Amino acid sequence: MVSRFVIQGDFRSGALVLDGPEFHHMVRVTRHQVGDTVRLFDGTGREADAELTFVTRHSATLAVGNVETIPEAVGPRFSVAIPLPKASRAGWLIEKAVELGVSRIIPLKTERSVVDPRNTKLDTLRQCIIAASKQCGRSRLMELSPVVSWSEFLCRECPDNAVNVAHPGGVPFNSSHVAQSLAEAEEQGRSQKKKIDPEMIVAIGPEGGFTIEEVTQSVTKGARLVSLGPRLLRVETAAVMMASVFLSAQFES
Repeated sequence: MVSRFVIQGDFRSGALVLDGPEFHHMVRVTRHQVGDTVRLFDGTGREADAELTFVTRHSATLAVGNVETIPEAVGPRFSVAIPLPKASRAGWLIEKAVELGVSRIIPLKTERSVVDPRNTKLDTLRQCIIAASKQCGRSRLMELSPVVSWSEFLCRECPDNAVNVAHPGGVPFNSSHVAQSLAEAEEQGRSQKKKIDPEMIVAIGPEGGFTIEEVTQSVTKGARLVSLGPRLLRVETAAVMMASVFLSAQFES
């Protein structure tokens, strides 16, 4: 399998000089040598094969072949709004979300949130997105949105999207529910003459769950409460479970 490396900025056929972290990964970690072929991508769907032609201590020169644009997947998008968990659990969440095709992660700040991610934390998670995309062959980087409060999230997302809030007592979050919600969103889009694919957004509470006030606020805004089963799941487990159900529903449709 050809190794993949991300390119920042200008990306076109011809000679390209690579330095920084991606050079280190290519030459020092995966030990590619002159004559090897690698796959370059810019995170927006543009990719190309490239041959390593020259290596110095701090950079490598590559001969980039024809740059092609990988078509964006057609169909509904899936996003996860979630208070980020602690330390390595956040990185694990990001990695699995990328692999499962999640469109974006929306970090939430709720009443019971434990972690208040700073910009440095978000930058680290963006590097996790790049690493996971390189590994799984994803051409477009998953979006990591700025941190938003619960009320801001509901006001911004509920009017236009199918928002599902994980909470005990809701309807089961299964393939049938996903299919029904997306069908309703598509019908709403047609009535409003929207030409973009619908987006399903799931909101997952912090370790202590959403407060009654937050749940009431979401229902008032038009969100649906959904159940994830009889067991209490960690936030990252809940996100992976919901993304898997959504992906399964797409295969079944």
